[in-house]
Amino acid sequence: MSSTRIYGIAAIAVVIASGIVFVAQAGASTRPGATEEHCVIEVTGVEDGVLLTGPEVCFGSQTEAVIHAASTSSAVSGQGALASGNNTIGTHYTSTSYGGSSVRIVGTTCGGGVWYPTGAWNNNIESSRHHCGSSPTTFYNSSSCAGSPHRIQGAVPSLGQMNNRASCVRYG
Repeated sequence: MSSTRIYGIAAIAVVIASGIVFVAQAGASTRPGATEEHCVIEVTGVEDGVLLTGPEVCFGSQTEAVIHAASTSSAVSGQGALASGNNTIGTHYTSTSYGGSSVRIVGTTCGGGVWYPTGAWNNNIESSRHHCGSSPTTFYNSSSCAGSPHRIQGAVPSLGQMNNRASCVRYG
C-alpha cells in the first residue's frame, strides 16, 4: 500500500471518529444525566389545568439558567410569579440537597396547573424549591396525578419516599 493511500485511510478514520464523538456529545447536552445540566421550561399557558410549555432549554451552570429564566417572555412582561418579580414557579433537582441537574419551571402565575415531567425528568426528582408562597406544590407517583400526594412549601432537600417517583407535579 502506498503511503498516500495509508494517510488517506487514516484521515477518513479520524473524520469518522470525530463525527461519532460529536454525535455523542450533542446528544448528551440535551437532557440531565451523567453531565450536570440546568434547564428552564417556560409555561406559555394553561389548558384544562395542564401547563402548556415551551421547549426545554439547558445550560452548563445554574447561573446561566437563572439568567435565561429572567429573560423569558414571562419575566419581560412584568407579570412574575412572585411579588418580587421572580418568575420561577418551581425548581427541581436530580439529587438531594439541591444537587445534580436542575429544571426551573417559569411562568407568570402560581395560580395552578399540572406539569408532567418528561424524558429524563420523569421519576428523577429528589429535592425541590417551591416558589409560590402559600400555594403548595404536590408530587404524585402516577402520571394521572392520583395516589398518595406529597405536598411541599418552601425548600425541601429531600422528597423522602417520593424521591425518583414523581410523574406528576401540581402547582397551586
